Amino acid sequence: MASSGEPAIHTPDRRLRVFVSSTLEELEPERLAVRDAIARMRLVPVMFELGARPHGPREVYRAYLEQSQLFIGIYWESYGWVGPDSELSGIEDEYLVAAHLPKLIYVKAPAPDRDPRLTALLDRIRDDARVSYRQFRSADELRRVVGEDIALLLTERFNPRSTAGSGSRSGSAEVEAAPRDELPVPPNPLLGRRAEQRALRDLLTSDDVRLVTLTGPGGVGKTRLAMELGSALRNTFADGVRFTDLSGVTDPDLVAAALAQSLGLRTVPNRPPLDDVVTYLRNRSLLLVVDNLEHLPDAAPIIATVLGAGAGITMLATSRVPLRLTGEHVFDVLPLPVPDPAEDPSVAVRRDGAARLFVERARAVKADFSVGPDEAAAIAEIVRRLDGLPLAVELAAAKVRVLSPRALLSRLTSRLGTLTGGARDLPARQRTLRDTIAWSYQLLPPHEQRLFGRLGVFAGPFDLTAARSVAGVPEQYAGLDALTSLIESSLIGQERGDREPRFTMLGIIRDYALERLREDGDWTDTHNRHALHYLYFAEHVAPPLGRTSTNPGSVDLLEAEHDNLRAAMSWFIDTGQFEEAVRLGWVVWSLWWLRGHTDEGARSIERVLEHADQLSPRAYARVLFGDGSISFITGQHAVGKGKLERALPLLRQIGDDDATARAAGMLGQLALARGDYDQARELLEETKQISERLGEDWMIALYHTRLGLVPLKAGDPKAAAEQFSDGLRLARKTNDHLGEVVALYSLAVAAMVDGDRSGATAYLESGLRVAAGARDEAGAALYLRALSNIAARTGSPERAVRLAAAARKLQTVTGAAWIQAYVPDWPAGGPDLDIKAHPQAWSQGTADNLGSALAYALEVPQAA
Repeated sequence: MASSGEPAIHTPDRRLRVFVSSTLEELEPERLAVRDAIARMRLVPVMFELGARPHGPREVYRAYLEQSQLFIGIYWESYGWVGPDSELSGIEDEYLVAAHLPKLIYVKAPAPDRDPRLTALLDRIRDDARVSYRQFRSADELRRVVGEDIALLLTERFNPRSTAGSGSRSGSAEVEAAPRDELPVPPNPLLGRRAEQRALRDLLTSDDVRLVTLTGPGGVGKTRLAMELGSALRNTFADGVRFTDLSGVTDPDLVAAALAQSLGLRTVPNRPPLDDVVTYLRNRSLLLVVDNLEHLPDAAPIIATVLGAGAGITMLATSRVPLRLTGEHVFDVLPLPVPDPAEDPSVAVRRDGAARLFVERARAVKADFSVGPDEAAAIAEIVRRLDGLPLAVELAAAKVRVLSPRALLSRLTSRLGTLTGGARDLPARQRTLRDTIAWSYQLLPPHEQRLFGRLGVFAGPFDLTAARSVAGVPEQYAGLDALTSLIESSLIGQERGDREPRFTMLGIIRDYALERLREDGDWTDTHNRHALHYLYFAEHVAPPLGRTSTNPGSVDLLEAEHDNLRAAMSWFIDTGQFEEAVRLGWVVWSLWWLRGHTDEGARSIERVLEHADQLSPRAYARVLFGDGSISFITGQHAVGKGKLERALPLLRQIGDDDATARAAGMLGQLALARGDYDQARELLEETKQISERLGEDWMIALYHTRLGLVPLKAGDPKAAAEQFSDGLRLARKTNDHLGEVVALYSLAVAAMVDGDRSGATAYLESGLRVAAGARDEAGAALYLRALSNIAARTGSPERAVRLAAAARKLQTVTGAAWIQAYVPDWPAGGPDLDIKAHPQAWSQGTADNLGSALAYALEVPQAA
């Protein structure tokens, strides 16, 4: 019967059958996406168009529905075909006939031309508490959410052993992760917040709303609701959504730096990060989700400045108290609804609210968890005693693995009484949450309590190796059962990593864990183990010497552990372990430099230098070199020269060849800039000889590009090009992104000086590809500015304006500093750009991102 190769519904097949209802033509891509998601889970998609039909349509879909176990409805604008003897369309009749089936409903948005009859049907469906109702925007999004929802539904209503095909992993679906630079991926669907989501979507898309603050007690679900809203609104804002977590920021002065980091900006110590944030946001349409602002009330002026950066910026903040800023819309996130004592508990556990959340989370930890009248009554009383706080409910539900709801209720009453006992100056519901965490902790055996306290030292996500190291357990799998127990108790979270799972702890739970750690007297030893683990980790994974200056894979590993590396650095400095601090700073230098955290490096170096008398000669020389290097790459050449000149003889004296070569190279380049070619050659030759001895080819590549500046400044561009070409060859040999970007730009400058605009253009286009391929916006902007100048010189003013606008958008002041420290200046000349004469080109360039700017720069032919 099934022309597509799917089994006919009348053949013997024990797999669960999923009936898919929708209009056929307008939703064809979506039907294929849903069919793919169903088939991927080894279930049977039952679709009207799959079989030959000797009978009338109504008889066919009624027969199909009788043999299906799940109903999926997909709707957009059309109400569908209405038969001559009916007042209802086929899709509405299918929905009514499927009254006995669990239903997943998906509605495509936007739908400006929706049939009023379909609108009426959807309104009735939305109000049905038994139905899962979600909106979507694309077939790809639909494919993902259908897989997630079916997986959840399988754990609720069906026995996986009877519905999954042989060899399948029941209830599992391939979930596509959200983009890493936008929002964290929630671990499970959001429950009980439909009304809040609708109201907040309307609020955040209003033209006159710029700031919405979600307020409420800790654990009420502000962060989870904000993440869901960000995901739903991702396509509403041209530049997407960015997420900033401020839970680990304790100083209001660091809020701007945290915002810059979440936006992917580079920061330097001599320029406030807030200036870069404002520059970056000026021409963007972006939703900023800023989480955990309650402990930073003095940061309100920073938030106001960020909002003033541009009319396209909207902020969704979470805080336990309002920010009290002009134009702020405060939205109080209340606890989930709890059952009325007078209502039937069996009805309450099926309705959206705290009781249903308990059931869903209980089934997640105990697949065979069932809810009879006795269980329903106990659950209703539990969530009432927990005031409907989502985190408290989840912590309690995690215990059903070992305790029945009735036993849970008994323990809740005896252990927590009226759920008070927290600090008297905290809100009542926060005291409730604190005691709920305490109760979960007290249920743990002593060895799990010790592990829980020790894991509180992690400042960010961590892996199993780190957990073992910090817990002081040397064996590979020792302590794994205890960690598993903490996960099942919802005290530790688990997230999918690139190579292996990683673990997380909510901020308020981490605070409680640290209190326990301090009381247990294990504070210093555990923090030392944490700091030393990340020191050894950084020394192991830092970019290896001798091959490349960048090694993006190694830097990615360091970036993933940035929060813990920062915490380790602070611990070393705070406890006077300055030698270890210098060791750590030396190996995370590439992270500070290449990922825009030089301000963090500068603060760490400054703190260590305050205790210079306690450093060994080697450590002092290295930290002094680091101080000078930061000044060099951030454009403070005079300051950097003085510091490097103090460091170089010390480095030579202690025999630190690697640092000596780097310091000599920087001083050589500064000598070139001053026109002191004799000293420049001497210093650069020293760099070359050391680099050849150490095998650091990437520094030899930079030697050639630096040495090429001498003939370039002397008016011999051909001799300069020979040196730049040698540098390019070595950079490509070592896969060195920095060396390649510098060499190609230098070759373009030499070609322009030599009058070869065509050759200069070719070099610029090659370099732009390299920079874009490495996601280097600073390098790409440098190339776009040069291409803009060539376009202006060759009589293409509109092209020049668009390229200049794109460069301005991609380039921040701090992003420009490090790359401009290595390349020659672009030759002066060419007409001034008249931006006002080409407003459309400027607007197009301002709207470009890295990808579209690259496409425009490479696809539009240059003028002859």
